[in-house]
Amino acid sequence: MVEYILLGILLILSFFFSGTETAMTAVSRPLLCELEKNGNQAAKRVNKLKQDSSLLLGTLLFGNNIVNIAITALATGILIDAFGDKYGVLIATFGVSFVVLVFSEILPKTYAINNATSFSLKVAPVLSVMTFCFAPCVKALNWFSKILMNLFPKQKQAQTTAEEVKAEIRGALLMQTDDAVMSQEKGMLKSVLDLSDVTVEDIMVHRRQMVSLNVNTPMTEIFDFVSRSPFSRIPLWKGTPDNIIGILHAKALLKMMNLFYRGKKSIHVMDYTTKPWFVLNTTSLLDQLHAFKKRREHFAIVVDEYGALEGVVTLEDVLEEIVGDISDENDRPEESVLQVTKTEAGGYIIDGTATIRDVNRYFKWELSDENAATIAGYLMYEIERIPAVGETFVINGYSFTITQKERNRITGIEVLPPAN
Repeated sequence: MVEYILLGILLILSFFFSGTETAMTAVSRPLLCELEKNGNQAAKRVNKLKQDSSLLLGTLLFGNNIVNIAITALATGILIDAFGDKYGVLIATFGVSFVVLVFSEILPKTYAINNATSFSLKVAPVLSVMTFCFAPCVKALNWFSKILMNLFPKQKQAQTTAEEVKAEIRGALLMQTDDAVMSQEKGMLKSVLDLSDVTVEDIMVHRRQMVSLNVNTPMTEIFDFVSRSPFSRIPLWKGTPDNIIGILHAKALLKMMNLFYRGKKSIHVMDYTTKPWFVLNTTSLLDQLHAFKKRREHFAIVVDEYGALEGVVTLEDVLEEIVGDISDENDRPEESVLQVTKTEAGGYIIDGTATIRDVNRYFKWELSDENAATIAGYLMYEIERIPAVGETFVINGYSFTITQKERNRITGIEVLPPAN
């Protein structure tokens, strides 16, 4: 009777060691850190155990192997006594293997992989005691293993790069359930990870769409223009629109108007402007976000490598890459969201100047933005020419039809996505 009780205890211990090994391997380290930060003592123990992975793994393997060997030896002895040498050994070989495989391997590991966090937190106190008790034996075995490892050629262990960490986080996001709330959070987190891969050129307001003023414009016209503009900062140019010499803020305009209408006619707009800040179009959004924060500015002029004007970028533009479109009471509806018109054929008419990133985000498409920033640029890059109105092209399953054009500028494209 004692032998059967001891055998049951050994099976429970084997279940414990096998399940614990799987749970400690599968448990999320970031989740444990968050639990520890919130005061969970069990999570603190688990994190401490995982810091010395060789001692932890050695303890679990040592205990599991000792227990499994003991189960085999004890069960074989019981079966030999019951059935004799010939049949006892045969039954022990297959019977014990089946019992150990099911109750000491498959069941505990399946349960642990599906309940890794709760399992690891529950066994943490017992495991802490075991690692302390088994430490001398495990350290001796690890020392002996290192001696054997030195007999083999050593390979330098590559450290985890930032890109590998990003890839791991992206993979974790893809594994999450796509409910309405989680989908929005996933989109924001993925956008944060992409900040270093997206450049200012991809999100800037192009020079064709810039709102700017000639510095020699009469003062009353400046007052009227800025007061009607939805923008708080207006670039001022001299000679040509490409020669930006200052930035006029709406707050400065109020001071100018106050002085002007109080009779001070000699004021000049340049006395109330700030110096323009020029940034390269190849600057990553992550660097630009840090630069905005460091300089305490919200507005920058974008230039190319030759210093030619490309457009403007604001702090709001960068933030919109993370959280999506941000509209205020001064935004015009056609400027704050991507405007599309659905056709009877199931396609969508899109402005050619719409950026590929906005189109992909709006429709959840996967058009490549590696070689072009706008939908028109993408089409012209793929066909290697400027298309005519009415032409249709099929690229990567998407059908593009030119619906409107102004000179060489494509202003309307009907896009029919691939059928699911």
